[in-house]
Amino acid sequence: MAATNLQLTTVDLGDPPDPWRAAGFRVDEGPDGAVVRLGSTVLRLTGRGGQVLAWALDGVTGDLDGLASTAPAQVDSPTPEHPNGISRIDHVVVQSGDVERTVAAFCAAGLDVRGGRSTTSYGSPMRQVFFWAGDVILELIGPDRGEPVTDRATSVFGLALVADDLDATAERLGELLGAPKDAVQAGRRIAGLRGAQVGITIPIAVMSPHVQR
Repeated sequence: MAATNLQLTTVDLGDPPDPWRAAGFRVDEGPDGAVVRLGSTVLRLTGRGGQVLAWALDGVTGDLDGLASTAPAQVDSPTPEHPNGISRIDHVVVQSGDVERTVAAFCAAGLDVRGGRSTTSYGSPMRQVFFWAGDVILELIGPDRGEPVTDRATSVFGLALVADDLDATAERLGELLGAPKDAVQAGRRIAGLRGAQVGITIPIAVMSPHVQR
C-alpha cells in the first residue's frame, strides 16, 4: 500500500456511544471520551449531535478547505476486536462543491493525489480524486470537469469500513447490514450498514478486504 506520513488519526463524530454499540462495535472510554478504534484511526463519539465535526491529520492544523481540525484522541490500548468483525477504515468519502479547489488545499497540506476518474455511476457526472492519509484512503467527490461548481465547503460524507469476513459480519449484524454485492474494485464486495436504525448518523459501507496480488 502506498502511504504518506499524514495519517488520519481521529474523526470526531456527533453520535453518542450507544448506537455504535448496537451496531456491534466495541466502544472504549478513553482519556477524552468514548472512542471506537479502527486500525490506525479513532472515531471519537462526542454525543454533541451532527455527523462529522472535525478530524485530525498528522501534521495538519487549522481548517482544511472547510474541514475543521481537532486534537488527536488520546488512547492507550491496542486496537480491539469488534463483535461485528469490522477491523479498520478502508476509505473516507469527502465531498466538495469545487474539486479543483479542494485538491489544491489538500496538496498544499501535504497530501498527494494517488489517482482519479470521472463517473456517472451515481447519477450526475462526478469526479473522484483519491489521496492516501497514512493507511486510509481519502476519496474526494464533486462536480466533474465542465460541470457547475459551488463555494460549498468540503465535508465528510461517509465511511467505508473493512470486515475481515464480510459474510460473517453480515450474519452477525442481520437486518442491520444490506446484502453484499460486487464493489467497483475487482474482487471485492460491499454492503450498506443500516445505521440509522440504531441512531448512527453518518452513512457507512462495509467492504471485504483488499485482494492480495
